[in-house]
Amino acid sequence: MIPDTLLPSPQDEEVENLHPEIDPLDERAAVDPALFEDMRAEPVFARAVLTSPLHLAVAAESRTNNWTVWNGFTTPATLTDLGDEYRALRGAAALMDISPLVKYRIAGRDARPFLDRLVTRDLGALEVDRALHVVFCEGNGFVLGDGLLFRLDDDEYRLVTEETHLAWLLDSAVGFRVRIEDVSATLAVLSLQGPLAALCLAEAGVANIAELLPFAARWTEIAGMPAYVSRTGASGDLGYEIWIDPDDAPHAWRFLLEKSGPYGLTPAGFDLRELARLETGFPRAGKDYLSAFAAIDAADARTPFDLWVEPLVDFGKPLFNGREALRRLVLVEPRRRVVPLVVDGLEPARFAAVHANGRLAGTATSIGFSPALAANIALATVDAAALAASDLAVRAERREGVSVREIVLPARVLTEPAWNNPRRLAIPAPLKA
Repeated sequence: MIPDTLLPSPQDEEVENLHPEIDPLDERAAVDPALFEDMRAEPVFARAVLTSPLHLAVAAESRTNNWTVWNGFTTPATLTDLGDEYRALRGAAALMDISPLVKYRIAGRDARPFLDRLVTRDLGALEVDRALHVVFCEGNGFVLGDGLLFRLDDDEYRLVTEETHLAWLLDSAVGFRVRIEDVSATLAVLSLQGPLAALCLAEAGVANIAELLPFAARWTEIAGMPAYVSRTGASGDLGYEIWIDPDDAPHAWRFLLEKSGPYGLTPAGFDLRELARLETGFPRAGKDYLSAFAAIDAADARTPFDLWVEPLVDFGKPLFNGREALRRLVLVEPRRRVVPLVVDGLEPARFAAVHANGRLAGTATSIGFSPALAANIALATVDAAALAASDLAVRAERREGVSVREIVLPARVLTEPAWNNPRRLAIPAPLKA
């Protein structure tokens, strides 16, 4: 058998005549494009592994090879160490790829009336280049999803959600002169969170970033590339999100790390985002609650009053999906509530069942160890009648060697988030920790 690396014999007429302009002994010879496969763009649904536009740039920072799946995308769970990434988030700044979020463009002369009909909040005060947390429900008042709504122009909006809702949006748009597009693949997103987030953007050349108001956004440039920067995020601290063209995103990622690395800017993964969200007490769709259409058991569907202390429902606005049902529900005490819990114990613990008076009272859906409280915390769906119980507890598992021991740990409801720093809403934003 002739090895593939062996050069063809000069006496082989066929090989000689195939590419006479190429000297096989010349390393600097021109490359014939016909020798290589045509790299045609393939549709996203045809790919076995989904990666974000930032995947290669983020992977270059990985020291753990620790990956997870978020919305079907392969994304890093941690890049270095969760403890180090957390210290950067709370003491300096952390940079994360949140491109797997679902993004919709909603535009047209009826965009505002359509959205007013869709969401439970009044959009009258939503100005151009501002954002608002919104909730949308079905006819019985059960939550389908929530997200961040940006107003990009007079008749153009961007809705950012955790899960896909395109079919529902299109069905709801019948009769409205509005165009709805899933633009997730055309938009990469970087999340820059932490007390030095504004300083990092200033070092990257973003002028007057400290003056940007909470939930406001504006166009700017990063390394000469256009980017839409918003003062948003679920870290409970000062933070920004950078909405940028997928081709420009890796360059912006590297540029930010190069410029602000000396100030402690650290790349981070999905686990840090989840821990920060948990400390903020913000429920995530598909994790802490199910969309009404995904809840097989009707008892698993949730209303806005079950999920948020401030339920984001404005009854003063005109007709919207679920309005009459929510009018009735607001007068009734919720049977179950999603609440933040703190659990005694100085070591991380795994648990799900929540008990009150010795009986099963709920389920912990997100759990983690909060360095801010030096305790285990959780978001849990708990029977409303059990919230006032004096002996609220969780059944946790603790591994000892090769054995697992079940223990009961006292728990209590948190009255405020584990982390909610005043910097989050400070104007101007601080340029130092």
